[in-house]
Amino acid sequence: MARTTRWGRGAALGVGVLLSATALAQDAHYNTRQFGDRAWLLGGAFVGGPDDISAVYYNPGALGLLTAPELELTGSVYEYTRVTVVDGLGSGRNLGLSDVSAVPSLIAGSFRFDFLGKSQLAYSLLTRQGFSYSMETRGVHAGTDLAGVTGMNALSTDVQLDQSVHEYWAGLSWALPVSKRLGVGLSPFLAFREQELSVQVLAEGSGDAGQRLLATLGRDVQLRHIRLLLKLGASYQQAPWAVGLTVTTPSVGLWGQGSTGYERSIVTPGFDTGSAPASVFNFQDGLRGHFRNPWSAALGVSRTFSRSTVHLSVEGFARLAPFTLVDSAPFVPLDSSEVIDPDFDVALAPVVNVALGLEQRLGAKVRGYLSGHTDFSALANTPGANASLAGWDLYHASTGFHFLVGRSRFTLGTDVAWGGKRTDRLSDALQQAGVSAPEQSHQIRYFQATVVIGISLSFIDKRETGGEVGAGDDSDAEAK
Repeated sequence: MARTTRWGRGAALGVGVLLSATALAQDAHYNTRQFGDRAWLLGGAFVGGPDDISAVYYNPGALGLLTAPELELTGSVYEYTRVTVVDGLGSGRNLGLSDVSAVPSLIAGSFRFDFLGKSQLAYSLLTRQGFSYSMETRGVHAGTDLAGVTGMNALSTDVQLDQSVHEYWAGLSWALPVSKRLGVGLSPFLAFREQELSVQVLAEGSGDAGQRLLATLGRDVQLRHIRLLLKLGASYQQAPWAVGLTVTTPSVGLWGQGSTGYERSIVTPGFDTGSAPASVFNFQDGLRGHFRNPWSAALGVSRTFSRSTVHLSVEGFARLAPFTLVDSAPFVPLDSSEVIDPDFDVALAPVVNVALGLEQRLGAKVRGYLSGHTDFSALANTPGANASLAGWDLYHASTGFHFLVGRSRFTLGTDVAWGGKRTDRLSDALQQAGVSAPEQSHQIRYFQATVVIGISLSFIDKRETGGEVGAGDDSDAEAK
């Protein structure tokens, strides 16, 4: 279509802008969200010695050193996200997309059974990714020879994008205290992912001599997938130090199914646009779907200084080789030699992220937090159309408070993320799809603000059990 669809220049701009909005999925990032109340405020710097139930995710080895059963709800996480495409609507006209969503982050609890002996069991359900939205943009243009088509003086475009990504992890963790200071554990997670993407473009043009142009372009993909992965952890805690190591295995696909659709049509009575491309109507369903995550390892350390504790974590993710999201078959339109491949590919580059957090005791029952962490993009090139577009690095800053009310611990805080990058991937993707892009590159600006409200319930008072005090138990710590 690159040589024949001059009409697409106006519509292509809208397509490029809308595709950039898929950054909301953060499909090439690992650390956009945290799991657990204090973990949010510490920016995920919680690998060394997480002393609450969020250990099921950050370091299951530390679970074996917990002294009381807990139930944690990080059930109110409100996110405001804004993505800006500089000059997205032309010179000096930026296009921005804003979104506000409520995301449940983590529900986790621990079990105590006599037959377990010293070992512990815990369950967890977390939202690893979650967003859904619909967006539409329209443009009306008047002039001479619009989009390079001789005689076309009126053109309207309508571009709509519907996308959703939801991924949930359910885990059952086991941990054993090897000694009073050392715990080891593992957390198998069953991950369910549901992903849909649909892009629809409609362009209509006209000329004074009664010429007409009607063009449509549509493409969609759907995926449902279940996979299994495992987190292994060890934590050594001897005041004032705590050190931890966590390894996450690549996932194993258990089941996956998807579908693809591709439509294209152009009618140009009265306009001389050269040979129009063949119309296409292709739908494939019941296809095999794929998704996976790579090896990763995290090392963390915590150090307490009087009333302050400093947490540091470093996590590295291995390369993920390219794979196809849904196994669709290439096809050739009728009366054409063009071969169309409707596949979307995924690939991730190796990346290392760092988190640093400060935990400050402010009173007998109140703690304050300040942290920062990186969330670098792992976006990598793929042989075909890339399903991931979030290619910019993000930086996070978090702050908030954690306080006791009886045996319950409440959390209130916020996290702010920002980043940006100039990229030509949008233009490349459009050109691969056969649409000439009006801009060779786009400047992307990203901003997100998150409000966290959470609660942890302890069913046994540590003062009654004689257990050691963790960082989350302020009243006991102050009493000592």
